[in-house]
Amino acid sequence: MKKTILAIAGLLSLAAHAIEYPTKTMTLPNGLKIVVCEKSTTPMVQMEVWYRVGSKDEWDGVRGMAHMFEHMMFRGSKKFQGVGDVYIDEMRSIGASVNAYTTYDRTVYWQEVPKEHLEKVFDMESDRMANLILDQKVLDTEREVVGEELRLGQNNWYNRMMSERYKHLYPDGHPYKVDVIGNLSEITNFTTKQCQEFYDKFYSPNNAFLVIVGDVKAEQVFEFAAKYFGPIKKQLPPNTKKPEPDIFNHAPDVEELTIDYPVQIYSYVVPAPEVSSPDYHAFNLLSDLLFQNANSIMTTSIVDKGNMAYQIVFGGDPNRMYNNYSIFDVIMQAQVGNAKVKKAISKEIYDVINEGIDQKLIDDYIKNLEANNIFLNYSNANIAGALGFAEYYYNDYSKHNAALDAYRNIKAEDLSVIAKKYFDPENLKVINIKPNMD
Repeated sequence: MKKTILAIAGLLSLAAHAIEYPTKTMTLPNGLKIVVCEKSTTPMVQMEVWYRVGSKDEWDGVRGMAHMFEHMMFRGSKKFQGVGDVYIDEMRSIGASVNAYTTYDRTVYWQEVPKEHLEKVFDMESDRMANLILDQKVLDTEREVVGEELRLGQNNWYNRMMSERYKHLYPDGHPYKVDVIGNLSEITNFTTKQCQEFYDKFYSPNNAFLVIVGDVKAEQVFEFAAKYFGPIKKQLPPNTKKPEPDIFNHAPDVEELTIDYPVQIYSYVVPAPEVSSPDYHAFNLLSDLLFQNANSIMTTSIVDKGNMAYQIVFGGDPNRMYNNYSIFDVIMQAQVGNAKVKKAISKEIYDVINEGIDQKLIDDYIKNLEANNIFLNYSNANIAGALGFAEYYYNDYSKHNAALDAYRNIKAEDLSVIAKKYFDPENLKVINIKPNMD
């Protein structure tokens, strides 16, 4: 019988976004591209700087450097010096929200600022791209901050488990072999020379682009960009393409782990395609329908109706430049007989492979996805994220609608093929995580 449960579009909405405001672009002679979306519905402006650097670009000895730079970039530059988080304090003084994030693939700095202060943001962002202060004092401070962040994360049993499990997932040489947070032993030994080398290699205009969304005119934004970023010299483009070992023929090097918490977890480790793969959108949709959605097939049958598990937790990032793993943690009471959970999950997957998913379920899912995107269109930050995603992964901001169009074209028979290719129970890798009974 085909699966006909109700699904509500959720996680996919981040990568499927329709934008209806005028969007223009230009590229400076030093290689910096500027994407401007003129959205005059609010007096605020979202400005983001996307750097093409993440933990995938690190090497042995500097594991964790990309994430630490996310912290160091707030500490001050040649023109804007001070004590503490200079950049954050300055932005807040003009009524701006500010933050950043680092992933395996990218590092993004953002701020939402009153439009009258936009030029100030250009001044500060350009100076920290060109003249970041990288002395021993800043390094010592940020090493301690990142180290404390790592140690605090280890206070949570689930975070500890994920950290331990991650070490066993990827083959040697894979770009995602080491988690974004890095290794504490390396972080505590970073030198200012290593930091300067990393900064010089990746923090340059031809390895970044700007996205500006809000009550602005593109011509004025381009003037600001030329004035403040134009004088920055480009660096030799870093060679960021990495070898990509075949994870389909690789298994995690552990089948069981123990935790100091009274639950049992079946961790389903599923090879996932990269953004550029023709399977990418169908895989994401099927993953959401099978495991990730609050009303997914597995949550409905295993958790809600079957009462065989407490919950199912997704671990991973669907937006990756390289092949990777999606992980689905089925969290259960630790008891004899849990093997029936694996049998039930296998049955649900076989049903999808052999009988498919009702096309109406897919159509309803897409309708919810489209409805969600109408609301996302009101947010400067969501629009900037969609434009940035398309520019980063497709090198073309105008492809921000490509994902939504791709999801609309997915048919039930496509998902059966994806289920067989990626989720076939005969090939699924499962790590059994049990409480330590000592």
